[in-house]
Amino acid sequence: MLRDMAEYSHVSSFHHLHVADNNGVRTLRFERNQQSSMLLDAPYETDIEYVGYLHLPLAIAPHASRVLVVGLGGGMLVKQLWRDHPAMLIDAVEIDPEVVAIARELFALPADERIRVHVADGRTFLDGCTETYDIIVIDAFDDDRLPRPLTTEEFMRTAYARLTPGGVLAYNVIGTISGAHSKPLRSLHRTARNVWQQVWLFPVGTLDPGGIVPENVVMLASDTDISDEALHERIAGRVGDRVTVPGFESFGERLYRGSIRTGDVPIITDPPGSRRRP
Repeated sequence: MLRDMAEYSHVSSFHHLHVADNNGVRTLRFERNQQSSMLLDAPYETDIEYVGYLHLPLAIAPHASRVLVVGLGGGMLVKQLWRDHPAMLIDAVEIDPEVVAIARELFALPADERIRVHVADGRTFLDGCTETYDIIVIDAFDDDRLPRPLTTEEFMRTAYARLTPGGVLAYNVIGTISGAHSKPLRSLHRTARNVWQQVWLFPVGTLDPGGIVPENVVMLASDTDISDEALHERIAGRVGDRVTVPGFESFGERLYRGSIRTGDVPIITDPPGSRRRP
């Protein structure tokens, strides 16, 4: 049952949170950035396009049964995975307890034993984790940037150790693949290529060749031996009709097949002297 509301604001220890209803859509904002949206008459649906792209890891790990999502927001991805895959167990990690409350009370996150929500820092959680997952999704932001501790080679190697054979790491990134402002994304790509055998980029919007306008880009990393053509075929077939996201069958057309320049960007590493458990 959705709580009726017009507007809600709160300043937590981490964010200025704002929830508002407008034209049948409920939105959650952190500071100035929209984080989640939900259609009030269809609470499992959203008008934010990138959420659907975070189902792409299923094209690499189609029989995934354990998923970790770092960054809950309104919980739209978690809700959709829970609805569409009845055998799937989902751990969600969210640093801000107020965001968890918003997801439950205002965005209809189900209270179900298949969804375990952990109030914790995502890096700290994974450092101490003993579980293994088929898919790990990083959808956490500090303003409009990924928190650096979730982007380093050390973090990625920790994530690698927590993935099952053939598992997939997915990032939602705001950036550009080429052009003047592309270095952060290209550096993240280079770092992932130093850990995994294959890395794919899916620009969600219209690719800006000048690299001026940032957009959501979903990056997948895995050691699974699958060609771009086979990946495209699985996406076109909705992973054997396992994925219900509207338009998912066309997402393979967004796969970036060009070269990615990495010689001028560093591998991202933890600061010298930091003490992180491997």
